[in-house]
Amino acid sequence: MNLKTRISILLTIVGLLGTLACAQEPIAAYRLQSGDVVDVRFFYNPEINEQNVQVRPDGKISMQLIGDVQFAGKTVDEISRSIEEAFVKTLKSPKVSIQIRAYASQKAYVAGEVPRPGTISLGTSMTVMAAISEAGGILPRGNRQKVVLIRKMPDGKPGRKEIQLFVGKQPAADALLALQPFDVILVPETKIARVDRWVDQFLRQTLPVNLAAGFTYLWQNNPTGGGSTVVAPF
Repeated sequence: MNLKTRISILLTIVGLLGTLACAQEPIAAYRLQSGDVVDVRFFYNPEINEQNVQVRPDGKISMQLIGDVQFAGKTVDEISRSIEEAFVKTLKSPKVSIQIRAYASQKAYVAGEVPRPGTISLGTSMTVMAAISEAGGILPRGNRQKVVLIRKMPDGKPGRKEIQLFVGKQPAADALLALQPFDVILVPETKIARVDRWVDQFLRQTLPVNLAAGFTYLWQNNPTGGGSTVVAPF
């Protein structure tokens, strides 16, 4: 292996390490709520599958052999683990998969540089890119490379994540993230230099205050309209 080839390989490795170091933290997982509809599937015991079951007002679902299981307030992974633990003495291989069929509150909000800002109906497969398309796409002065996703965090406060839309000419992985109920997508202008300040100002001055009750978390840090930081990154 000659020196030129070794240098080329070394640069490639350094580039990959830099990409991994700059990777963003994953989006917070959705926590189920009463009214959500789910499928519970057992890989090796399909006879006890539960399909199109709605989470009751008390946050639970009644399952064969083990009775009531708490779903509301937990993520899919947390519920899967609790069910597998409950069946460990009953089934030889209690491997479980949970799929959310429908959300109780199927709304998200798209605003900023889009032709039709407002709430959109949210299905289980609605992605960031699809939601922007639903709002009419991005206006000429809008940023076509990066938007902002705002999501309710486990502590009830809003969190902010910048979403890259494209890598080259292909949609970026974050652009294909599935939205959760009451997510907000903000499309900034291209000329905006400080996105964090723009988001805070947008929420204080522009976002309608008559949004559905599920969106009230947006003002959790700033109920009176004062202060300099409303939404922290996550």
